Amino acid sequence: MNHHLARLAGLSVTVGGFLPRLRLPSVVGPMLTPSDMVEEGAVAVCIYNPAAVNPFPLPPPGVNLAQRLQMLADRDVRLYVISGLGVRRLASWMEYTDEVVYALSDADGDFAAQVGIPIKRVDGRNFRTHVAFVLQEDRILSILLETDPIHQFERLLQALDVADGREPGEYKLPDQPRYGDGRNPTAFEDEEDDEE
Repeated sequence: MNHHLARLAGLSVTVGGFLPRLRLPSVVGPMLTPSDMVEEGAVAVCIYNPAAVNPFPLPPPGVNLAQRLQMLADRDVRLYVISGLGVRRLASWMEYTDEVVYALSDADGDFAAQVGIPIKRVDGRNFRTHVAFVLQEDRILSILLETDPIHQFERLLQALDVADGREPGEYKLPDQPRYGDGRNPTAFEDEEDDEE
């Protein structure tokens, strides 16, 4: 599992290092840094998403997002998102999910550039990948590519076990995504972004 690696290709941050202390717009109003998102010394999960569609996918059929977020809360782990969406789109997405998720906007791409978020090629187009950081405040304990509360959530729980000084557990979640017709039912359709 890649949370044992100190550095992942393309990233300029390492396990044991810190997320950049950039001030970013937040959905609650003030400009905040990643370290402002959690209590002193507390463990957090930060999901970076370039926001091709949304901060992390809306739950497809079969996934109980509220239950998964509760699993993090039961561990006293704060979840927050740094997204390429502008603040208004983030606020709209959070209303649609009906869950409390703390969020910062990286619409200008400054955070992604400083962290060195890797580029992936999908259907002939380049996208930054989404990344989960397990943190103590803003100190990086683990880095997991393509991981969020919908995708690879078991790996995220295992990384939290390691952060807690335990052997990673075996997780078989009772809720599994179902994709019936090949479409991505997780895409949050919205009007064209007018924040440019």
